[in-house]
Amino acid sequence: MSVCKWLFVLALPLAAGLVRADVAVHQAPARPAVLADIDRDINAVTADFVARVIREAETERAPFVILRLNTPGGRLDSTRDITQAILGSKVPVVGYVGPPGARAASAGFLILMACDVAVMAPGTNAGAASVVGGGGEELPKTISRKITEDAAALLRSLVAPRGRPQDAAVKTITEAASYSDREAEEKKLIEFVARDLPDLLTKLDGRTIRRVGRPDVVLKTGGTGIVEKRMTAMQRALGVIASPTVAGLLLLIGLVGLYAEMQSPGAVFPGIIGGICLLLALFALSVLPTSWAGIGLLLLGLLFFFLEVKLAGHGLFAIGGGVSMVLGAVLLFPRDELAPRGDFWFVVGGAVTASAILAALSLKALSMQRLPKVTGEGALIGQVVAARTDIHESGKVFVDGAIWEARSSWPVARGETVIIVAVEGLRVVVKPQHRSEN
Repeated sequence: MSVCKWLFVLALPLAAGLVRADVAVHQAPARPAVLADIDRDINAVTADFVARVIREAETERAPFVILRLNTPGGRLDSTRDITQAILGSKVPVVGYVGPPGARAASAGFLILMACDVAVMAPGTNAGAASVVGGGGEELPKTISRKITEDAAALLRSLVAPRGRPQDAAVKTITEAASYSDREAEEKKLIEFVARDLPDLLTKLDGRTIRRVGRPDVVLKTGGTGIVEKRMTAMQRALGVIASPTVAGLLLLIGLVGLYAEMQSPGAVFPGIIGGICLLLALFALSVLPTSWAGIGLLLLGLLFFFLEVKLAGHGLFAIGGGVSMVLGAVLLFPRDELAPRGDFWFVVGGAVTASAILAALSLKALSMQRLPKVTGEGALIGQVVAARTDIHESGKVFVDGAIWEARSSWPVARGETVIIVAVEGLRVVVKPQHRSEN
């Protein structure tokens, strides 16, 4: 009996410590989930942003990442980068189409299907993932079939591991099907519908999610907060620039500014604006599927306008420059499955406008070259002036308000009118006016 009593006394502190430890564990604040918005066209900047968010969530040991989708779609290669980042994530990723009225169209639907949990808000839609060209146009039949099959295979690889229906998903590509939130839930394309983020966290609590290549995870969202990751101002600006319309116009403005600075050295402003626009355009072209033939034709057009002024091509160089720049704009962005959405004719119109501006600048430069020179050696030669002294080997004349040293091969009397025929440094060569008239 005494032994039991002593064991009981010794066990009390240990039990109290375990209770305190258990309380401390339950009272420890839960790490917040990470929220990131994909609310613009999907391009290389968007893909880089999503990859960065997932890396930071892994470093911060966040319980999961929420990608809130509201996008019309975008580039297929950037979409693949995003799906790879999601599938390779060490933390679960929840795709949420929201707020009400949002959409996950085209490439956005593929991203939604790549997520470990797919959720939509009421009044949203997802789908319409058919592959089209850069301007939204139909692709040639053979290319369209090839790219459609490739995109469909990608989508099947995303939905199959999580038990989502492949037929309903693939119809968004082959038949451009689009589903409302209720239709997507009925077809088991999404796990559930959530009104807002708090409702999303409530419905996620205790849910077992199936991950690709990783063990299943049970989410515990009780007391979980949300920390939002936003694009930096630079990323948002670059996201705007990384579109074919903006990139094409920046390139054209840069070329016009560079040409204007070459024709009027020291103007400064055209050179500054042109240089900035060219650098921004180079960034955009580095992340867009750009044709080097298109860039080459634009630069060739600029060279032709420059040669029109230097070689006086009687308009032929200017015509060649205009044609070259328009063709360059047509070929600048290949109209294939990787080309982003953009206004093709807007870029071509910009090239026509830039050509007209360059032609006007060239004509102005040519007209200025034809004007009589008013300064320098050209302004002195041909002037008729009076000799201030007798001139033979040397003498003086009065020209444009200044007295110049002069020499002549014929004797010149003081006061006689002479014509300036050459300039030798700080001395002019003259001859009597009557010699020119004979």
